[in-house]
Amino acid sequence: MNKLSIAGLLAVALSLVLNACGGGGGGGSGSAPSAEAALASTIRNDTRLPLVRAKARQVVAKNLSAGTVYAAVYIRDLNTFIDLAIESHGAPVVRSQLLQFFEFQADDGLIPDAIEPNGNLLRATVESDQESSLVQAVGKYVAATGDTALLSQQVRGVPVIERMEKALMYLYTQRFAAPYRLVWGGTRADWGDVQPEDSPGTNLTENSHPSISIYDNAMLALALVHLQTLERAAGRDATPWTARQADLRTAVRAHLWTGTQFIPHLYLEKGSPFPASFDEARIYFQGGTAVAIQAGLLEPAEVELTFARMIKNKVDSGSGTVGVTLYPSYPANFFANTFWMGPEYHYQNGGDWPWFGGRIIQQMVARGQPQMAHQEIGPMLDRVLRDDGFYEWYSRDGKGQGSAEYRGSAGQIALAIDMLLQWANAH
Repeated sequence: MNKLSIAGLLAVALSLVLNACGGGGGGGSGSAPSAEAALASTIRNDTRLPLVRAKARQVVAKNLSAGTVYAAVYIRDLNTFIDLAIESHGAPVVRSQLLQFFEFQADDGLIPDAIEPNGNLLRATVESDQESSLVQAVGKYVAATGDTALLSQQVRGVPVIERMEKALMYLYTQRFAAPYRLVWGGTRADWGDVQPEDSPGTNLTENSHPSISIYDNAMLALALVHLQTLERAAGRDATPWTARQADLRTAVRAHLWTGTQFIPHLYLEKGSPFPASFDEARIYFQGGTAVAIQAGLLEPAEVELTFARMIKNKVDSGSGTVGVTLYPSYPANFFANTFWMGPEYHYQNGGDWPWFGGRIIQQMVARGQPQMAHQEIGPMLDRVLRDDGFYEWYSRDGKGQGSAEYRGSAGQIALAIDMLLQWANAH
């Protein structure tokens, strides 16, 4: 055998080794793609994603109200589709709407729940998330537009940055349970706005049973994160808010987190409105838990277990997606508002809400679970395309309920799609 043929054989052998190891230019035509690359390709080629995303933009482009059956602009809803609102309406329109909420801020810092087209104000006092929602919305607006001038804008003689501080201080002075260092509200089903004692149940009365739950406190935790960023952007000291954020996280984990889930309610002096024989601790508040993950209130290992539990809840409840708001539901007729809250797995009592399902998908992507996220968003995409709309919530038999153009659903699903595609394009 001559020297040339030996060299040729060595070259062939070296080529085989390089191909087997994925060398020679980062994986040639003969090498199989990695599982991650294959998943990224699957996500990029999922035609449902851009179709649903385009439909979401069309729905939000109509106006800033919560949906087809809601004339008012609700801050807890606007906060969840504000990025899409900026994209479809432009920054000046959204800026003006945010300023309107500050125009109607009360002297003690309270923020209205909603503003009707005629200027009438709505406030559901069983909730404690309006102030947190507005601060978050401003944080998202500034991040998306770079409009830091908003922070120094005077509203009735007070800069917006100070009005945001005043809003959060309302929670610390008017809705703060000092022994627990946590925010309280009316007793509701997870993040809902209906208490069990009366109907419609949206306002605190002498019959209310104040309690502490995860949603209000997770929303405050997120607001504190945004406020620190905005304080620095305004050239102010964010240190006091950093300390409040750390203290809130410690209190949440000490008083609400059991190690496997959040207790539904920590009751204050009046106790529980439910029968003593009822074991409320078995109910899993899925929506509030999703916000808690987003707020960084759980450790990575706890988040992984939480995702598994949410998928199990979806299956066990018979719901179509991980958007099931809580599981199991409260028993029938535990709420005086029997029209909305009477049946099991109805409305906020265990209905399937894309408004929160989208947030769960987002956190799956953010926490390194894109395959799980793509799998779990699938049924949500299919429903949008089937129904040609973004329903407020779904019954267990898959029927859309409430507003057929619920902008919170559109905004949260669109953001989940954006995050999935961003991951896929980076891989």
